[in-house]
Amino acid sequence: MTACAPEVATRYLVPRVNVFDETERVVIEAELPGVAKTDVSIEVKDGELTMVGKQSKDPREGHYIRRERAAADFRRVFALGNAIDPARIEAEMKDGLLTLTLQKADHVKPRTVNIN
Repeated sequence: MTACAPEVATRYLVPRVNVFDETERVVIEAELPGVAKTDVSIEVKDGELTMVGKQSKDPREGHYIRRERAAADFRRVFALGNAIDPARIEAEMKDGLLTLTLQKADHVKPRTVNIN
């Protein structure tokens, strides 16, 4: 599984992620502070998993004296390869952390062979 570049020239933020390779699955944790789960979409298509979303605008009134955080769109694309079963991908969002669980396809999972 590798990261892919966005296809369009639009500027996006790229969320920071940790990717864990476990025996039965691959887990991706993406930091999305201040993003509601309704503002995130996840699509699996043509062997790629794409996360797209937006950070909502700050509803505060007035003007900024200093602004280091701004509302922005984000996008991250991962190539799945044939090791991942695209029908068995799950997502959970909690406390600004999006966790994607990608179950490995049966043909790549370790198995024990009995000796006759």
